Amino acid sequence: MTTTSRKLTACVFILLVLGVGLLSLQSLGNYGAPAELDPVTGELARDLESHYDEGFPVRDLGTNVWAAINYTVFNEGRPGVTVGAQGWLFTDEEMYLGAESPAIVDTNLKRVGAVIDHLNAAGVPLALMVVPSKARLYASKLGGHQPVPAMKSLYIRFLDRMRSDQVLAPNLFPALAQARDEGAQVFLRTDTHWTPRGADVFARHAAGEIKMAFDDQSWGKTEFVTTLGETRPHEGDLLTYLPLAPLFPELGPAPDTLTERSTSIKDERGTTAQSLFAETSADVVLVGTSYSANPLWDFPGALKRYLGRDLINVSDEGQGPFQPMIEYLQSDEFQGHPPELVVWEFPERYLAQPVQSEDALAWFGKPENLLAEARSQSQQSIQ
Repeated sequence: MTTTSRKLTACVFILLVLGVGLLSLQSLGNYGAPAELDPVTGELARDLESHYDEGFPVRDLGTNVWAAINYTVFNEGRPGVTVGAQGWLFTDEEMYLGAESPAIVDTNLKRVGAVIDHLNAAGVPLALMVVPSKARLYASKLGGHQPVPAMKSLYIRFLDRMRSDQVLAPNLFPALAQARDEGAQVFLRTDTHWTPRGADVFARHAAGEIKMAFDDQSWGKTEFVTTLGETRPHEGDLLTYLPLAPLFPELGPAPDTLTERSTSIKDERGTTAQSLFAETSADVVLVGTSYSANPLWDFPGALKRYLGRDLINVSDEGQGPFQPMIEYLQSDEFQGHPPELVVWEFPERYLAQPVQSEDALAWFGKPENLLAEARSQSQQSIQ
């Protein structure tokens, strides 16, 4: 180590110690002792110790420092996030296969086929709405990173397979790309999810495809209105992979801005007698992920408005697309009252991720639910 390096290291160390000392004094300076605590019995000392532990961020120092170095110097975050350009973050699930073997995609396609067969056996049609990945729509923001080839081809591969299975699975990428090119932000910078605007665009074009494909069903009988709410900062879920707070939050990407939306049936005072007594059947069921379950995006509301028909939303957060679907197929609601249509919202990246749910794996492991695999093998033998 040269003299200059030693001096620089010493300076950094001294500044770090001084910074820790100042933070410690600041924590103590903010302490206000409750009058009822007895210093003789040690209550006051224990309360002061507790306040010091909570207020003194030395426990976060190492985490924040290394996060700051990784982000500002190496443009990296914790495993799970890909740091793009201009403050854009992407989940690694859109960049890499979630298993070592590419066979994970074939396995999940067979699982989708098993769901299709189960619905067909019950006489229930399916509309599969595949959500293009954020990395696909905002490839220009990846900052030089590239998804692996299997992920690049995933979306079209998924749609082609559904087309061969004669399942409605429209290509909605062009609609989102057009909205993006016209200046709308359709995905959040710091979050894995779409914006309310992106959800609205997706819902509008999905509804058009659904109504055209299932024109024998009743659409447009119920009128819905969407109300804009508060505009506020939104810290996306991908920021958890950049643990810069509480010491260096300003070094990371700025939070997104999100305008809340909510959709409801049009107020009776604004309806005609015809629309007031129109059919409001909810025999359409939406199954999906947090793209549908989280009310911040208002995707179910937008879908209702464009379909002109109510629906039942059984989506769930943090479970992926398979678990909510299997739970619904095993529910008393499905078995006792099969719907007229199931809409399955399915982000493309989950086709390359292992299924973690034991319930779902058990369902797919039952012999009666392996029809799709047998059908796939028979088709291959014919070809």
